[in-house]
Amino acid sequence: MRATAMKRVRRARPKPVRAARKPPAPNTAKMIRQIGSEWAQRWNAGDLDGVVAAYATDAVYLPPHHEAVHGRPDIHEYLRGPLSHGVSDLAFDVTYIKQAGNVAWDVGTYRMNVPQSDGTKKEDHGKYLTVWKRVGGKWLITADAWSSDLPPSHG
Repeated sequence: MRATAMKRVRRARPKPVRAARKPPAPNTAKMIRQIGSEWAQRWNAGDLDGVVAAYATDAVYLPPHHEAVHGRPDIHEYLRGPLSHGVSDLAFDVTYIKQAGNVAWDVGTYRMNVPQSDGTKKEDHGKYLTVWKRVGGKWLITADAWSSDLPPSHG
């Protein structure tokens, strides 16, 4: 009888509760959206230093039809070209932002106007994937890739 009573006591004991994972900070997506919006605003204002400040020092930029660009100084130099060429009216539309710990990724679409040799502008639009890492309390771009949805131009 005593053994039966002990079994009942064991069954009645609450099981240890595992520590639940902390959910992502509710403001992570908001912060990343804000930084992305400021990136576009700075680009449209011609503020290259402000644009590049959003990248981690060891970031990689993956533009279409070009080799990977590694590091903030080289990203700065690379982006000088399209900015001085007059690429303008850049806007992002975030599809979603996901997070795992100190890493987040941002997927969406973009549109921008690209100057043509005849003086007109052509709208380009496509998609992007940006990977962010949290350094201290700040989110920085660690990898940035994009590609146009338009067919390649032959000219």
